[in-house]
Parts: sequence; structure tokens; C-alpha cells
Amino acid sequence: MAPMADKLPFDGLVVVELGARIGASACGSLLAMAGATVIVAEPADAPPVGKYKNRAISTAGKRSVVVCPGNSADQALLHHALAAADVVIVSSDMPDGLAFEPTGPDAIICDVTALAERKPHEDLLCDKLVQALTGIASVTGTAEGTPTLSDAAILDLGSGIYAAAAVAAAVRVRRLHGGGQQIQSSMYGSAINGLTTFLPFHFDGKVPPRGGNRHPMCAPWNAYQASDGWLLLCSANDEQWKRLCSVMGRPELAADGDLATLAGRVKKVDEVDAIVQDWVGSKTVDDVVEVLGKVDIAAGPIARVDELSRNPNVKHRGMVRQLRDPHSGASIDIPGPPLAVGRPAMEIPARGADREFVLGLPAKKHQVKANTSQVKPLAGLRVLEIGQYTTAPLAAKQMAALGAEVIKIEPLAGEASRAWPPHLNGESYFFTLNNTNKRSLAIDLRKPEHQAIFADLIGISDVLVENLKPGSLARLGFSYDELRKINPKLVYCAISGYGADSVYPGRPAFDTVIQAMYGLMDLTRADNVPTKLGISIADTTGGMMGLFCILAMLEQRDQTGQGCFIDLAMQDVVVWLTHTAWRHEARSPHTILACRDGDVAAIGNAETIRARLKAIKLNPKILTREDVVAALMTSGISAAAVHSIDEVGLSEQRKGGFIRMVDAGKSRWPLLELPFRLSRMRDYELRPIGALGAANAQFAPAEA
Repeated sequence: MAPMADKLPFDGLVVVELGARIGASACGSLLAMAGATVIVAEPADAPPVGKYKNRAISTAGKRSVVVCPGNSADQALLHHALAAADVVIVSSDMPDGLAFEPTGPDAIICDVTALAERKPHEDLLCDKLVQALTGIASVTGTAEGTPTLSDAAILDLGSGIYAAAAVAAAVRVRRLHGGGQQIQSSMYGSAINGLTTFLPFHFDGKVPPRGGNRHPMCAPWNAYQASDGWLLLCSANDEQWKRLCSVMGRPELAADGDLATLAGRVKKVDEVDAIVQDWVGSKTVDDVVEVLGKVDIAAGPIARVDELSRNPNVKHRGMVRQLRDPHSGASIDIPGPPLAVGRPAMEIPARGADREFVLGLPAKKHQVKANTSQVKPLAGLRVLEIGQYTTAPLAAKQMAALGAEVIKIEPLAGEASRAWPPHLNGESYFFTLNNTNKRSLAIDLRKPEHQAIFADLIGISDVLVENLKPGSLARLGFSYDELRKINPKLVYCAISGYGADSVYPGRPAFDTVIQAMYGLMDLTRADNVPTKLGISIADTTGGMMGLFCILAMLEQRDQTGQGCFIDLAMQDVVVWLTHTAWRHEARSPHTILACRDGDVAAIGNAETIRARLKAIKLNPKILTREDVVAALMTSGISAAAVHSIDEVGLSEQRKGGFIRMVDAGKSRWPLLELPFRLSRMRDYELRPIGALGAANAQFAPAEA
């Protein structure tokens, strides 16, 4: 990991955290790791829901005050905290006694919600129910089984990452232009932005599949049983298949025939899986992983979440730490900072322990009038991206929407995912969704003349984000030390599976392997079989965390005049994604009910749900999902319909929520909106990336 800086991006920033949602707590925790002073205002009697299921983890590294409803001294304390705050984090399930009034027009108010709009019962919608509503459950699990929900709070924590990124953007706007703004970050928006591997099927008029541990667009990509356990193997292209066939002793499969092409393997995936299983079955997990690692094919064991602290790379990168809980006296496992530039929590505060500290904070001199103009937070910045598939492209795409000029550097033949089906007028939906608002520069970084073009671009850019194998740029002569010589102010974010500082140097990684190795598959079970989330959650969350890290380090760069290197590991982010479920008692059981027109997810174990259905004389099989959800909600059971990707896609396109239809040439593209809303950036352009090498005429005229 990068060494912890003496000064962190948000040193001096005061944040008051009022919301009880896990996403509100996650936003506060990330800001605290990046240096902010975060004050948690706790209710006198906190119910064991939301972040208070994991009070020790949720408050670690923060300050605590207790606010009782009707207590004038406590209300004065809250008013003083708010007067000292730069940022206030609220949510749709605010505890009693924590109502507040904005302290001035330059205040930054961040609202973390379940849905994009406040609706009845919105405070009852937990992470699992939003997984159901957004189609994630419908594409998780086996084709012959039921929709599957994860015990990991993937959307709550995702909304918290995006909330923290939005706060960083708003802080930048206030520093440069003055004035605060309203922010809204939702679990729903986070989910829609994570559907990029499945929405293409919907846009192409096909039914997105539920494929267990398979990938809808790649093969072989599955869980295979070795002689001593299960492992994940991921092959994304024809070259990797060729290498796999070589180590299996079957080179002819990659030379000719139906299985030689990616499209052919996807069509005959059962045959492909049988071939790979036959080879894997006679070997141990470690033997297979070692052999595949030598030929750069991603693979890894499926691990239990309670084994995370023993994983060599988790230990090396400090992602599971222990702190003493002042209330129970027990040592509690706490996640380390997934930021790679963050400050780990050093203690868990006792409830109400920081009353005097908060009273000693000076009130901010809030403006009577503040700038309310529309501003793109990253306007005037240039970002270089050397990315493929999801992580780096996602981070760069969101920066482009926030106003940065993003130049995507591609090989001369283009990024591999340009070829991923399905297509619209010859262009890949998947590639286009992940590369909105960018311009393509096609160069070969192995050629000296193209290295000179890249070096010139580094000199005039603010950010470089890439997800190459660690050390790839260094081997081309562009280590961080060399990049820093060219541009000392460059913020360089390298996103990889296990980190640049890793005990697994050179080991390739894909989303599914990271899910397997770091607990997510253990927390996502289809008929008690560890199963990957249908969406590429390790990839998307890695890109989301990359966005926050870059925005935070731009703040530090502007304060110090010095750039930095961000060593961001998908492993660290996934370990952090599992932390709310490390304690079994913090997990909520759920039941899937078959209805006349689909499925409903209900929170509670099967026995409890059956008893409640009997008590209210309800037979789900003869009723619609809407009727069943209404009846369960009325009777005190939280529930939501399990929507298909088609239902979600049609709804979003119809109402113009998180999918915007954009005309570009002969095509009408469905492009994804930002997952968070900034009140001072209501309107922004969305456009497809366009042709390979479109930026060459400007930046590489000799090669155009």
C-alpha cells in the first residue's frame, strides 16, 4: 500500500453524520479515512437496524455524541455540531430527535436513500429488497433455481461510496466557486450503474440469463470442483482460451472448430465446462491456481468470509484489524481503509464520549448568500485512461460526466470489449455503456514514437487511471517515479486485483475470482452453494472506489501542489464490502415467495413468513407481486417484488431515471446517468465514445 500521508485530503473538514442507513455510515467512514472529523449523532435508544446492527464498526474512527429527543441541552449540542459542520449526512430513516435545519447556503447536505425519490415505506427498504427491485436478484443464482440475494450490503455500501465521491466533488466546487449544494445518492442508482453486463441483452431484445457462476458473455468462466475443493476460473478472450487449452493438453480446441471463438464457446458453454471440469477434477485447488497463474489466467479458491483475516494478502495490506469495543470490552474485527491512501480507524468511541470535543469546535462563518450557479466539478481537468472492461473505464466515465476531458488510450486494434456482443450498428453495448463521454486515442505504447506521445500527454494531464497488470507501465519505462518527473502534480490511480504491493505479484484477477477469494460468494448462496453475484460487483465497486480516491487526492494535490500514486486493490474493496456481515447476528434472513406473476422477496426466515401468511390468510401463488407486497408491508413484514432486468430497463427508459436515450448518428443509444445527483450540476452531456482513434488527429497527428 502507499504510505500514509502526513496530510490527508479532508483534514480540517467537519462532517456531522445523522442518517442511520449503512450507506450514510459508509460515506462518513470513507471521509474519516480521508482525514475528515466525523461526528456521529446517536439517538438515545438506537434500534438494531441499519448501521446500528454494527455500531462498533459504523462508529470506528469517528466522534460520538448522544442526542435525546426533547432534551434541550442535547438539542443545543446538535445545533452547535451543525453550526461547525461543512457537510451533513442524512438518510431516509433518521432516528427521532435528529431533525436539523441547514445552517447556511454554503452547507453541503448529502442525503443517502434507498430509492431515487422518497416514497412511502422507503425507510423499510433494506439492501436485500433493493437487490430485488433493481433486477440484481433476478440474475443471481442458477437458471433452474430461484432469484438469489446476498447477505453483503453491496448497494448500501455502494451508495455510501458514491455519496463520498459526490461530497468530494461538492467540496471542490465550494473551494473553487463558493456555495454549498444538495446531494442525493441512492442504492437504486448504484444498482442501475452496476447492470452493464446485463442491460445489453435487454437493449438487444433478449432475456438476460441467470447463469450461476458463469459469465453471460465469456466462456469458460465458472466454478469447478477440484479434488479438495472449489475454485473459480475466468477466461475472457480467445488468447486466454488458447493458453488454457495448451496447459490442458488440448491445443486443437483453440486452433479450429466451434470452440475456437468466444462466440462459439458461449453457445456451447455446457461442452466447454465439461472439458474444463474433466481437467480440473484430478488436481488440487492450489495446483490448478498455480498452473493457471503461470499462463496469466485468472483463478482462485472459493473462501469463507470467516477466513479473510488469514488470507496472506489481506494480512499484508492490513484489511482486517482489531479494535477494543468500549462497551463490550471485546476485540472487534474492523475493516482497514480500502482507499490505499487512507487513515485506519484507531479507536471505537464510547457512546456520547465526545460531547466536550464537539462543544469546543468553532462555528463556521456561513455565508448569508452563496453561489448557486450550475458548475461541473471537474471542468478544466484532463484525465488519461488506459483501461479495459470495467474498473478504470467506470472511474473515468464518471469523471467525464463530472466535466473532465477524458482521453481513453486504446491499443491499435481497440479495447477487447469493443467486440463484446450484443451490438448496435456494429458497436458493443457493453463497451459503449462503460465509456460514455470519452475520446479514443489509439497508440501502441511499445513503440518509442508512441511512448513520446504518451509522455507529452502525461505532462499536460491531471489524472492517469489504469487497470493494467501491476508493473506493466513500469516495464515500458513509465514507473510512477518517471511519471512524477514528467508531471509532479499527476494523480496516478492504478487499479488491480490484489494491489501493486501484493504477495501475489503477477497473478491475474477477474471480478468473479475476487468475489470467490474474499467472501462475497460465501455470503451469496444459491441452495447453500457459494455463488457469485450476477453483476460484476468487484469490478464496479473497484471503479467506484477509484472515483472517490481520485477526487479526494485531487483535493490534496491542489492543497500541496504534489500529485500521488494510488495503489487500489479490488481485493481490499471486496473485503470492505463484506464487513457488515462478518457477524452472523448482523445478517437478516430472507424468503423468496412465488406469486402469480413472479417472485417476492420478504425479510424473515421461512417459518416466520409462513406463519404470517397463514395469520393473514394470504396465498401468494394466486396473487400478484404488488398485492403480496402490500399485504406483507401492512402486516409488518418488509418485502419487495423481484423485478427482471427487462422490467427495470423498460421502467428506467420510460421515466428517464438512470437511463437516458441519446441520438448519435444513425444510432439511438441508452446511456447511464450518474448514480448520484448534485443540485448544482442538474444538466450534463451524455454521448457515446465514438470511433477508435478519434482523438489521434489532435494528440498524434503524425499517426492520424
